Amino acid sequence: MKQKKIFSILVGLAFFICILPLTSFAQVNNSPTIGQTNNTNLQAKKVIARIWHGRTLNSKADEYYTYLNEAGIKKILAIPGNLGAQVLRRSDGKITEFTVISYWESRDAIRKFAGNDIEKARYLPRDKEYLLELEPNVKHFDVLLDERKFK
Repeated sequence: MKQKKIFSILVGLAFFICILPLTSFAQVNNSPTIGQTNNTNLQAKKVIARIWHGRTLNSKADEYYTYLNEAGIKKILAIPGNLGAQVLRRSDGKITEFTVISYWESRDAIRKFAGNDIEKARYLPRDKEYLLELEPNVKHFDVLLDERKFK
């Protein structure tokens, strides 16, 4: 009788030891709105990405980037509610494309920069000198996931 009790306890203990590591998988948070920024904030945070696109000639691309950064990006970064920006550049043939993604804490924060019609593109005073066309609209997206790694 004593051996059956010990056997039962050992079987129960073995079962518990095997199941315990699996319980950690059950604690994964599958929230549909992740919106983490740079992996540093563990709580869900709503972030809006505003995406603008423009094209210029390769011969003007370096000069335009300097102008874009000085006259536009630095001002955007100083607006309350702005969470940062990225400038993407791609050359193809004789054309260089720029895509600016600015990050905002809300659409109301975007209105401080863009005015009430946040879908309308806002251009810098000298953009006509550089850009091949002035696209009328920008796009906004809710950021669901941001898992960039910085070194």
